[in-house]
Amino acid sequence: MSSFKDIKPFAKPACASVTLPGSKSITNRAMILAAVAGGELEIKNALFSRDTIIMADCLKRLGYVVESDREARSIKISAEGSAAPNLQAELFVGNAGTAARFVTAFCAANKGGEYFFDSDEAMYKRPMKGLMDALREQGSEFEFVGQRDCFPFKMRAGGLAGGEVCIDASASSQLLSALLMAAPLAEKKTLVRLSKGTVSRPFVEMTVNMMTDFGFQCSRPADGVFEIVPRRPERRMSAYFVEPDATAASYFAILPALTGGAVLLENFANCSLQGDLGFLDVLHGCSLVGTSKILNGVLAVGAKRPAGNYAGGGINFSDISDTFLTLAAASAALGGNLRIEGISHTRAQETDRVAAMAAELRKVCLAVSEEEDALEICPHKALPEGISDTPVRIKTYSDHRIAMSFGILGCADIFGDGTPWISIEDPQCVSKTWDNFFDTLDAARVASEKFTTVAVDGGAAVGKSSVSKAVSDMLHLMHVDTGAHYRTLTYALINAGLADADEAAVEGYLSDFKLGTAFDPQRANSARMTLCGELVKDEDLRTKAVNDRVSVFASMPSVRNFLKGYQRSMASYAREHGFSGLIMEGRDIGSVIFPDADVRIFLDADEQTRAQRRAKEGISDSISARDRMDRSRKTAPLVCPEGAVRIDTSNMTKEDVISRTAAEICRAK
Repeated sequence: MSSFKDIKPFAKPACASVTLPGSKSITNRAMILAAVAGGELEIKNALFSRDTIIMADCLKRLGYVVESDREARSIKISAEGSAAPNLQAELFVGNAGTAARFVTAFCAANKGGEYFFDSDEAMYKRPMKGLMDALREQGSEFEFVGQRDCFPFKMRAGGLAGGEVCIDASASSQLLSALLMAAPLAEKKTLVRLSKGTVSRPFVEMTVNMMTDFGFQCSRPADGVFEIVPRRPERRMSAYFVEPDATAASYFAILPALTGGAVLLENFANCSLQGDLGFLDVLHGCSLVGTSKILNGVLAVGAKRPAGNYAGGGINFSDISDTFLTLAAASAALGGNLRIEGISHTRAQETDRVAAMAAELRKVCLAVSEEEDALEICPHKALPEGISDTPVRIKTYSDHRIAMSFGILGCADIFGDGTPWISIEDPQCVSKTWDNFFDTLDAARVASEKFTTVAVDGGAAVGKSSVSKAVSDMLHLMHVDTGAHYRTLTYALINAGLADADEAAVEGYLSDFKLGTAFDPQRANSARMTLCGELVKDEDLRTKAVNDRVSVFASMPSVRNFLKGYQRSMASYAREHGFSGLIMEGRDIGSVIFPDADVRIFLDADEQTRAQRRAKEGISDSISARDRMDRSRKTAPLVCPEGAVRIDTSNMTKEDVISRTAAEICRAK
C-alpha cells in the first residue's frame, strides 16, 4: 500500500536559506570521466542519491575502487588504467538514464568484455536504440531478453574503432553524451555526427565542457560533427567539484511566487555548466520572480503575479525540460493560463511526464489540454475554487520530479488557515535525486514562521529607509523608521514652545508625555508614532524648523532614553499584528535598541555619493557635519555594531542592496 505525505502550507511568506544538493548529471558524468581518465580522483560536493549510488555500484562491479563518504559528500575513484578491469560483470542501472546510457557506452569500449545489463521495469521502455545502433557500428553485439534495443540485454563489447560514427540522439541527449565520453577510449580519432537533432542540448554542452575540464580533446560541433581525440589526459586532476543542482533549484526558486517572500539558494552562483539555469530566466520573463546574484548565491524574490497568460505563444522547454513540471504544477495556484511546448521527449523519461502531469493537474485545475508536444493549463480563477475534497492525492508514478513539483504547489496556503490540501503519494521516490527534499521543505517552512528582528543602522543618505521599506514589503516585516520618531518628538517640542529649551526643560516635558502607534495609511506595514492619537502629516515633519532642530534634540540623552523603551516595544507590537518580524532603521538600533537582534545591518557609503543622494532629495545640509554630530554625541553615538554586517552601498544599485539585505535575513533564519 502506498504511503502519502500531506504538504503543510506556508503560513508566512517564505524566508529561508536552502543548501542545494550537488548535480546528479554532473556527479554521474564525473564518475564516468574519472574512470575513462584512470588514476585517482576525488569528486567533491557529490550528490548521494539512488541514481549516483547505482552509478558507483556499476563502477565497483567493473573493478574500480570506489570510496564513498556521504557525510563529506565525497566519492573517490581509483583505477590503474582507463579500461574497465573486469571483462565480465552483471550490472543493474535501476531507472537511472545517465547510468544506463553512460555505462553501456563505457563498457562497449572494453573489447572482449561480456556484460549483462538489467534495470527497473520502467527503464525497459526508455530509449536506447540510437546508442546501440552506434555501438553496433563500432563493433559491439547485443542479445536482448525482451524487446529489441531495450533493457535487459547482454552485450559483447567490440571496442570502439573510432572514425566516423552516426548517432540518432533525438530521443535523449544522454545517448550522444554517452558516446562522446567513451570516445577517448577509441582506437583512433572519432568523428560523431548527429543523424537528427537532439533535445536538451545544454546537457551536451555540459558533457563537452566537462570532458575539456578533465583534459580530453573534444571539439564543439562544426557542421554537426564532434571530434574526439583518443588520448588520456596529460595532467590528471586530483579533485573535481560538483555544482549545486540547477534543476533542484527550480523548486525553491518558484516557491516565493506561491508564498511570497524570498529564498536564498546557497552557492548557486557557482553554477555554470547546467542549462536548467535558464529556468530562472523563464520565471523572470513571466514576472513570477525577480532574481539577483548576491555574494555566493541567488536570491529568488516573489513578485506580483501576472494577469492573464504568462507568455503569448507558449514557453518552449525543449532545452530545460526537467523543469517544465515545476512551472506546470505551480501554475495551478498562479491564476494565469499557461502553454508549455517542446516536451514530447519527456514522454520517454522516468514516466510519460506529459500524460502524468496532465492527469494530476486535472485534479486541481479547471481544464488541461494534452498534445503530443505540449500542455495547455487553465487553472481555476482563484484557488480554492473547485477544490472540495481535500487533501488532493497526487499520484507520482515513481517520478521524483512529479513528487517535488506538486510538493511545492502544496506550499500555497489556498485556504488561508494552513490546512494541507495536497498529499504526495510515495514521497520516498525523491531519493532518486534529493533524498531529504521534503525535510528541506519542512525546514524552510519552519524557518519562515520564525519571528525575526532586523536592525538597520547607518548615517545620512546611505539608503536605510528605501532599503528597509522594500525588504519589509518583500518579507512581511513591520517597518519602523526611528528617524521619524525623532522628527515627531521634535515637532511636539517645537509646538510646546521648547524649540530653544535646554535638556532639563525637555526632560521635564517628556515626563508626562504619552506616545501611541498607528499604521501609516499609505504603507500598511509601516508603524508610526502618534501624538494624542493622531499621525502627524509627513510634510509637517520635514519643515525647516524641524530639520534645524531634530539633530539637536536627538543628541540629548534624555530624548534617546525616553524613546528607547517605546522603540523596543515595537517588536511586541509587530508580533501582535501578525508580522513575520520587525525591521527597524536608525542610528543606534543594532548597538542600543536591539543589540541582540537576529540580523544587524550597517549601511555605509562614501561622502561624495551620500552628498549626491541628498542633493537629489533637495537637502543641502553638510554630510560631514551630520556625521560628526552623530558620531560624537555622548549617548548612543553612531557606530557599526560589533558583529553587524557592513554593506558599502557606494557602488551598488538600490536593488543590489535590497537583495543583499534580504539574503542576510534569509540566512539568519
